[in-house]
Amino acid sequence: MLVATAGHIDHGKTSLIRALTGVETDRLPEERARGISIDLGFAYWRPDDGKTIGFIDVPGHERFVRNMLAGVGGIDFALLIVAADDGVMPQSVEHVQILDLLGVGRGAVAITKCDRSSPERIMEVRGQVEALLGPTALAGAPMFDVSSATGAGVADLAEALRAARRAQTPRHAEGRNFRLAIDRAFSVTGVGTVAAGTVLDGAVETGARLVLSPRGLEARVRGLQSGGKAVNRVQAGERCALNLAGVDLSQVGRGDWLVAPAMHAPTSRLEVRLKVLRDRDQALKHHTPLHLHIGTADIGARVLIAAQASIAPGGEAVVQLQLDHPTSAATGDRFVVRDQSGRHSIGGGVVIDPFVTGKRRPAAARAPISAALQQQGAAHALAALLAIPGHEVDTRHFERCFNLEPATAHELYRQADAVLLGNQGALALPAPRVAAVQSEVLTILKAYHAAHPDEPGLTQRDLRAKLAEPVSERAFLAIQKDMNEKRLTESTGVIVRAAGHAGGASPGDDALWRKVRPWLEDRGLAPFTQRDLTAELRVNDVIVRAMLNRRRRSGEIWRITEERFLLREQVADLAASAAQLARKVGGDGFSAAQYRDAIGIGRNLTIQILEFLDALGVTQRSGDLRRMRPGYERVVGGADAEADETAST
Repeated sequence: MLVATAGHIDHGKTSLIRALTGVETDRLPEERARGISIDLGFAYWRPDDGKTIGFIDVPGHERFVRNMLAGVGGIDFALLIVAADDGVMPQSVEHVQILDLLGVGRGAVAITKCDRSSPERIMEVRGQVEALLGPTALAGAPMFDVSSATGAGVADLAEALRAARRAQTPRHAEGRNFRLAIDRAFSVTGVGTVAAGTVLDGAVETGARLVLSPRGLEARVRGLQSGGKAVNRVQAGERCALNLAGVDLSQVGRGDWLVAPAMHAPTSRLEVRLKVLRDRDQALKHHTPLHLHIGTADIGARVLIAAQASIAPGGEAVVQLQLDHPTSAATGDRFVVRDQSGRHSIGGGVVIDPFVTGKRRPAAARAPISAALQQQGAAHALAALLAIPGHEVDTRHFERCFNLEPATAHELYRQADAVLLGNQGALALPAPRVAAVQSEVLTILKAYHAAHPDEPGLTQRDLRAKLAEPVSERAFLAIQKDMNEKRLTESTGVIVRAAGHAGGASPGDDALWRKVRPWLEDRGLAPFTQRDLTAELRVNDVIVRAMLNRRRRSGEIWRITEERFLLREQVADLAASAAQLARKVGGDGFSAAQYRDAIGIGRNLTIQILEFLDALGVTQRSGDLRRMRPGYERVVGGADAEADETAST
């Protein structure tokens, strides 16, 4: 169990930890010289049951609240310390506010310096503390009258901490990826770089490979310590020190994260539920600059409020935080925001979506997704997401939000009766919805075949457009592929038909195509016209036009310009030639002249082909040069006749 102190400066936090554990947590020479805590201090106590209780001693001076915030993010229990002579002071109030914003609901209160105060004064201070804690999650926390100087009351407080340790609920270790927020980094002679912090999720063993995030540096765990002892494994809820291979001390610092590779996903924009403190004297306005404290990081940010509104003192709202530099985060992480000067707390809350985009979208469309992500636990969130009409769950996004290992996520999908679609199950849809789409596809195709028996079928684009409840192209293609594998439908290029449908070209049409296709293949990569086909086949223009249109609908022929065409395979060859040239020349791309020389076609035709590839999304023009677009192979493989016509206009 991790316990953090809280309270005003000089109220005896460090002295009480020393009385409980025998450990001096003021480790800096300046701290010992001045008699105040400046940075975080640590102590470990092993009561009779052998289980460790770790103490994080935080500074109480208002100038060091940022250091206090770096220490309380992953605690299990708060020990609020209020001196009987002073009573509740400003940092007593602010520390309690911070604990409440971070969702700390377990704790105790130590009324210190009781040997210097009268019983009446002690009762008065108890009343102040009760009033302070009343509106917070720590309301009703037990109080102990103690004196670190005489030892009075320390044994009773120690027994209460033992009982709290026995009642401690384990953190998320199984099924979660490892995450640790670094609060200290140092070098040990003969050992190397050491990073220390609190494990928030998952577990790690000696020899594991981690990523230092957001920097993206790979590190190997050479050794582990927890509670001052060498161990082979640490898990959520434990403080530990990790000896790291692969990173220098200069590359590691407070605010960084050590995470499993799957959770290295730096983000600069968070969707959060933000609550403004009730005692603020003014509303929090849109675009206000502030300090975000999350994990152990202190990051400059701006708050983005919908419709450029504001949040009144005591109010809360779903907002976005635009960060000055990236960090790591997961759904459910708690945070605190302070003003631009870093001197006053403004509020805090919980992360909803750590990977929200900056794209503008109607509030009505985003609201149910935000509400779903705020459900208690990943299972309930998944059920709520699947229940949103028309919504498709991006599984990678969902698993990163909730920091789920693959096996855990797949079990959740199974329990939710979700179907995984696309490459490596990229989308999750409710099984009834997938079944409804498949049924509707068959109904549409059969109706179309009945009305147009001579046509080969519908393009994927037209078929998807006819669905009563839209699905994304990615989901539709995955569903249609599954239907093909189950032999419910068949496809030729981008044309889809019900299994067994024999419509399409006539035997005479097929005979003409078999005759002309070898000739088209032998022409090389030069586009052809309808007139070229008529001359070669020596048949009526009407017959050639009909054959050409059917082959375009089937995806075997693509339209390059208003009058020129190419075989599907020839378009793929032209794209491959462009890619090969791009790799060869490097730099900012290749010129039209270089491409002309590579494919051996005249300048005018080369320009037409390049403009077609630009419109198709295979290449991208920048001035006089062109470079390949990512994923161009998929574009070439998935274009349809309508896309060809659009590209040529």
